[in-house]
Amino acid sequence: MLRSTIVVLLCAWSFTSSAQVDSTASKRKAKFLALPGVFSSPETSLGFGVVGLTTFRFKNESDSSQTSQINIGAAYTLLDQFLLYLPYQFFWNEQRYKLYGEVGYYKYFFLFHGIGADHEGENLESFDVRFPRVRINFLKRFGDRTFVGGRYAFDNFNITRFDTTGVLQDRQIAGTAGGAISGLGPIVNYDTRDNIFQPYKGILAELSFLLNDEAIGSAYNFTQTSLEVSGYIALKKPKALPANRRPIRPVLALNMLAVAAGGNAPFNALGLLGGTKRMRGYYEGYFRDKRMIEGQAEFRIPLFANNAGFLQRFGVVAFGGLGTVAPTYKSLNLQDLVHTYGGGLRFQLDRKQGINLRVEYGLSATTSGFYLSIGEAF
Repeated sequence: MLRSTIVVLLCAWSFTSSAQVDSTASKRKAKFLALPGVFSSPETSLGFGVVGLTTFRFKNESDSSQTSQINIGAAYTLLDQFLLYLPYQFFWNEQRYKLYGEVGYYKYFFLFHGIGADHEGENLESFDVRFPRVRINFLKRFGDRTFVGGRYAFDNFNITRFDTTGVLQDRQIAGTAGGAISGLGPIVNYDTRDNIFQPYKGILAELSFLLNDEAIGSAYNFTQTSLEVSGYIALKKPKALPANRRPIRPVLALNMLAVAAGGNAPFNALGLLGGTKRMRGYYEGYFRDKRMIEGQAEFRIPLFANNAGFLQRFGVVAFGGLGTVAPTYKSLNLQDLVHTYGGGLRFQLDRKQGINLRVEYGLSATTSGFYLSIGEAF
């Protein structure tokens, strides 16, 4: 069975470089974090990749304003697979405006088990695909914590190979002909977090609606509604640290995501359970249907909070998740719930902003996954 587990990690290191952004600002710098590595798995053969993050503030922004960030992820394997993705978040005008999303290109394979919650890993097939991806969210703040704006999402699927014994090759399932998915719609979020990288308290709630239609370049006419809520509860008062370091404290982090697709939604735009950030242990789309709901909890615990120096950077996490899919919300069934669990390590790369290296392993009843990235899962 194809899995996302990285079997060998030959090298992993990080560094921080700083460059002055605005000489008139007091000690404001752009910071860059990078983690290159070599990996191998039965599905990818030998691969080479890098993940990185740069943080900065725009000119004329105050030192207390939220830092903007650009992530980068890139990987190439000896099977001629290639991934390049750049998630981003920009804040300006003292956080009155924010722009976030992703730009990427994927030449990869994906797995398909069918649609619905009852396959339990049967009828596995894979397909090769190439597509560019664009995600744009532009919001303006109203009041102290509420942001309102618009979202645009674009993928252009070019499926280059199907399994000859699978159901996708018959092209009877919506989306197997490939083509563009182009959606536009409103988005609202409410954010009371004390820090976007390593929150200790507050919530982040986001509701969005996308209309995918031929009038805006989509090959399929359908809608997509999603609601995601994350909450954070500090479990202990922080140890006092210098002003240039984020306090260290254990946290309970909670996350819930619900997705509803309507109309002629293609199979790759349904509610997809699993992934590198949610229901870790299942790869994204292991279960899929027009309705999907999943939730997870994560304990984040510093290992050496009372020690000084280098050891303060280390922490551990334990997580678990529940989720399911169905054609309608009324048909969601507790008997179809699946679970994941796992744990991992954290290493604080940036002690002032609380930016962590995330290394963890997730398991489910049938699959597992190893995850390595910069930044928390949620």
